[in-house]
Amino acid sequence: MADGHTLLRYLEAAYFGIVTWEIVPGTPYERAILGEVDKTSPEYRAFYQKICAGAAAYIKKRIGKERQNVKEPISEINKESFWDLIHEAKNACGQDMDAMLAYLKDRLVSMGPTQAQNFHDILHAYEDLADKFGLWDAAGVMKEYGCSDDGFIDFRAWLIAQGRDVYLSALADPDSLAEVIPYGDCCFETLSYVGDYVYEQLTGKSAYDQTDWARYETLLTELEQDIVYKGGIEFPREGPELKQYLPRLCAAHPGWDGKTRWNVQQKEMRDLIRAGKAYDQRQAPKKKHRSHGGEAR
Repeated sequence: MADGHTLLRYLEAAYFGIVTWEIVPGTPYERAILGEVDKTSPEYRAFYQKICAGAAAYIKKRIGKERQNVKEPISEINKESFWDLIHEAKNACGQDMDAMLAYLKDRLVSMGPTQAQNFHDILHAYEDLADKFGLWDAAGVMKEYGCSDDGFIDFRAWLIAQGRDVYLSALADPDSLAEVIPYGDCCFETLSYVGDYVYEQLTGKSAYDQTDWARYETLLTELEQDIVYKGGIEFPREGPELKQYLPRLCAAHPGWDGKTRWNVQQKEMRDLIRAGKAYDQRQAPKKKHRSHGGEAR
């Protein structure tokens, strides 16, 4: 690779037209012969100033872009910086959940108890907003042994740990999880407690006890504004209907036994499953029927 001085010589030769070419002996290729330029001439000084001005403008523009891309260190947790911190931890730790937990603990300790409480409340609000049967069905397909009540809480924490885009996409269409690589049995139980761990470490009190529930309801409303739910996500489904609702995800997990484990002994659950079937039937494309005369109707 040519250095800056060599590149400048090529620019000089091209600009002043002092390049000649000769055949490289024994080959079909040519090589450039660069002539010498009078660097004391006014023409050369004007050329050199133009090169320097262009280089300075490029460097200034590049530095400006890099400064725009540099974010200030996170010092306050809100709905935007919450996801920034999750992204930061995920990039640093990858699929190592223990390392991610330790990373988040260290960062929250440095921010103080108020921000640990904010993180705790926002995390649990996002977990609550993802409490949908359609997502629970997806968790049952992805997890090795199905998904219990507690397992679904841990799944939602794991989903949040994948970042904002994965989280929002999963609620917009749980089938999008077909593109997400599962690890750790899709459980991240300790993430749910990290804000509480830090708050208790700093104050001796539990973040769960310090949650302002009126403020929490307002927080739920604020966070929900960014979420678009897939139609029918509020309903549970059984095997055949689930394969239609989550075709790509089911195909991506051939080890899934095709069974759901809803407690159909409960009337409420049976009613929800029936409502889900009715919803899916209404959404199915209507087939055209033909009369004996062949006309579509």
